[in-house]
Amino acid sequence: MKLLEKILVPIDVNIDFKEQLNTAIKIARSYNSEIIVMYVLSEEIVHNDIKEIVINAISENLNKVKEILKKEGILIKEPSIVFGNPVDKILQSAINENVNLILIGSGIIDKNEKFRLGINADKLIRLSDKPVWVVKSNEETKLTNILCPVDFSDPSRRALKNAIILSKKFKAALRILGVYKPFVTTSLRLKVDTKEENAYRLGLIEKEMKQFLKEFDLHGINHVIDIQAGVAHENILHTIKEYGHDLLVMGTNGRSGLNRIVMGSVTEKVTREMPCSFVTTKTQDIIQLRFDNEIKEIEIHFKNANDLVENGFYEEAINQYSICLQINDMHIPSFYKLAESYRHIGKNEIAEYYENRAKALLARLWDKKIEFEIRKHYRSDN
Repeated sequence: MKLLEKILVPIDVNIDFKEQLNTAIKIARSYNSEIIVMYVLSEEIVHNDIKEIVINAISENLNKVKEILKKEGILIKEPSIVFGNPVDKILQSAINENVNLILIGSGIIDKNEKFRLGINADKLIRLSDKPVWVVKSNEETKLTNILCPVDFSDPSRRALKNAIILSKKFKAALRILGVYKPFVTTSLRLKVDTKEENAYRLGLIEKEMKQFLKEFDLHGINHVIDIQAGVAHENILHTIKEYGHDLLVMGTNGRSGLNRIVMGSVTEKVTREMPCSFVTTKTQDIIQLRFDNEIKEIEIHFKNANDLVENGFYEEAINQYSICLQINDMHIPSFYKLAESYRHIGKNEIAEYYENRAKALLARLWDKKIEFEIRKHYRSDN
């Protein structure tokens, strides 16, 4: 079982892709993922002699990338060169290869441009159902300080789920940010106590945040819950700069682009500024659980379960520990791990049941061992 099986890395050999490749290596090494490298060449090149020269040059660069990944011990599929529209071909490849993640560079941006996100990267975010990780060029993604803004919508729910997974895997700090719009008035006619009104609004979002976070397991994660008053996209950009966040995780929704409730328009306004590397999630998670139904060995199921626990997938881990007990109903470590997993999801009575079964089994085995030693002793005396 692999939690993050495949990463699609479309490379533009004409620009600096060092940080894009470094980030891909970092993720692949952590999850034992396969990297799929591709280059999309425009069909505008029609002269065969020119096309051959260009293809040879690109192939040489892709082979260098392949060797770098091999030296790093990363599993890599043979790099490919395809012809056509970059966005269309990347999306098609992501579907054909059934990748977990598309990892791209931010692209070439003119210094005079207002927005820092490349055109192709922007289109991929809008059109891809797969999670898209955009690496900020010329800036190391350390994966130590993650920001996840939430507005309690389904897109932000998915984003936070993935942010928590990444925080656990990379032992990164996580800031969960909620922004509410403060009441402001300059009218002398309105007799409103702005302090009282804003205190009321703050109380509402604090209550909503508390309820929202009940769905997530934040145990063992160095996290901060940060509620601010202001304009959402401005606060997010300011927070990234003030606290030095190196990864932003946000949610998007719908094929027409970004969810227009609150989070979508905010996501668009933030990501086009390219404040740091970021991940956008839409209908799929970065981590997709894929099991081989033919696996029977208890050790593999137990290892699968432990990996799931480490990444916060307690219900899925429970399923794997249960399979261990189907194979061997005296597998004591699985009993204890089931108890631990059920406690994580708040089912303490079931946890106690499995813990008691483990203790009873240990006691029975211990009694048998003592009985065996006594019998052995008497046999030796005779």
